[in-house]
Amino acid sequence: MRADAKRNQERLLEAAIEMILEVGAEPPLDAIARGAGVGIGTLYRHFPDRGSLLNAVAEHVLDQAAAAAEKALTEAPDGYDALRQYMHVAVDRGVGVLNLIYPLLDGPDWTAQRTRMATLLGAILERGKRETLIRDEVRIPDIVFAIIRFSRPVAIGLSRPDERAIAHRHLDIYIDGLGITDHAGTPLAELSPLDRFEPN
Repeated sequence: MRADAKRNQERLLEAAIEMILEVGAEPPLDAIARGAGVGIGTLYRHFPDRGSLLNAVAEHVLDQAAAAAEKALTEAPDGYDALRQYMHVAVDRGVGVLNLIYPLLDGPDWTAQRTRMATLLGAILERGKRETLIRDEVRIPDIVFAIIRFSRPVAIGLSRPDERAIAHRHLDIYIDGLGITDHAGTPLAELSPLDRFEPN
């Protein structure tokens, strides 16, 4: 694939993720094309129908999630920080989109991706527990399902930046609860637009 075609494909996948998280599993294809800055014909050249687009979105998200876990495991100073880094990146990269589009996919086989992710997340948790930084009862599903929940919009008309800020605020609170010692993340006041909802 030519470099420009590859860039267009990446932009289409990223635009699709954003649109799905914003409006649901079946966003208008022309809106995705506009979001990617390309014409609808370019979208159809890469993805002949909605099913091929959604399957590509799923593969893209899973690959990015695995890459984020590998990077966190390599770069973070300890297992707890690796877990925090991975979970924040996973929410930013739109892993929660999988839960929205799964019912529209035709029995996808994600065995290889799931095995890779289980290995990586298992290594992160094992490291954090060995370092006595992560509670022993924390399991891989606790991480996977939390990311899915924090990736979903709260559906009260917030902008995407506000949605994301709230998701990261709540994620930090959740991650703090997974640790054995005090590992405060980014100060919550810096992350949240919630003050507008508090009573006067």
